[in-house]
Amino acid sequence: MNIITVAEERDFEGIYQLVCQLEKTVFDQEAMYEVFQHAILNHSIFISKDNDRITGYLVLSITYQMHHCGKVAEVVELCVDNDFQNRKIGTDLLNHAMTYAKLQGCVNMDITTNQKRKDAHRFYRRNGLNNTHYKFTKQL
Repeated sequence: MNIITVAEERDFEGIYQLVCQLEKTVFDQEAMYEVFQHAILNHSIFISKDNDRITGYLVLSITYQMHHCGKVAEVVELCVDNDFQNRKIGTDLLNHAMTYAKLQGCVNMDITTNQKRKDAHRFYRRNGLNNTHYKFTKQL
């Protein structure tokens, strides 16, 4: 049974493994730890656990945005372990984040996903999100 909770320092290794799995690469663990430290202090990180195994995670950022005249929640990252796909873990994490965002007084929730992640697009549509914006990126 999967339980959703707030990530703690001890959850780094499991999250690190999921990030590497998602991006199909092995990131420098020390560099990733620094990023994790920043994220855990400045964002909300929710994890899904099955016993002691992290099966998914979601990073939520909340900012004030003038063009929404209020707070907006943004799902910065959402990942579910390949071995646990299609078990509603992503939906549970997303619903948990939406509930949390509403309690924080957010007026909107935004999610950005890579154009190549077609399965993710279907997942977000099934969960009531609409593709209403374009996002432009430039690597620096």
